Amino acid sequence: MKISTNLFKLIQRKRHSAGFGVHSPFAFDLILNTIHTPHSFYIYKENRRKIKNAKLEKEADIKYAELLFRLINRFNAKDILEIGSGFGINTLYISAHSKKTTVWSVEKDDEKMEIARRLLKNNSRNIQFSKKLPTDKQGFDATVWDLQLHPDNWEEILKTLPKNIRTEGFVVINHINKNKQNKAVWEELLKIDRITMSFDLRSIGIGFFKPSLPKLNYEISF
Repeated sequence: MKISTNLFKLIQRKRHSAGFGVHSPFAFDLILNTIHTPHSFYIYKENRRKIKNAKLEKEADIKYAELLFRLINRFNAKDILEIGSGFGINTLYISAHSKKTTVWSVEKDDEKMEIARRLLKNNSRNIQFSKKLPTDKQGFDATVWDLQLHPDNWEEILKTLPKNIRTEGFVVINHINKNKQNKAVWEELLKIDRITMSFDLRSIGIGFFKPSLPKLNYEISF
């Protein structure tokens, strides 16, 4: 029975990834033109060169980083909170959308933060590096949270997250299926009243604070 259930879920993920069974126009468009897209962006090549020059290729998840760029670009997110920025690889893509983009980048590890500063030296004026979560800043258009790099204080983060994100904003969480705690974080996020439509990409979760959307969760392959 379990094998049949898992197979059914896999088939559903594949179908949704191609747009089949997706009745929401918003979800259909997001899946086909942002999450999965045949199009490329000039920034991809430039950022890959920077990562290679910094000798951080082994640390990079390019597929995920490029997805972040597409989401930020698609929804024109200008004020972004990044929780767990590591070596700054994802920050490089998050901050590439516009010169007006500002990123509050939280990283507890001093060595990683210093490497990130060097990687992001050309756009560091738009990035606020911090070891702690902001307590007095609100009104983010998006939050990007890496549970592997910042697994601590997740209950507190989930409590403050709805207060910090603007209406029409969104949250992206990476490594949601890594362990029981991460799965619990994703499940608790889906319970937040302001979260409407969400997307489970197996290891990545995306939740939208868009009142115009129904409270639905799509499971898709990525």
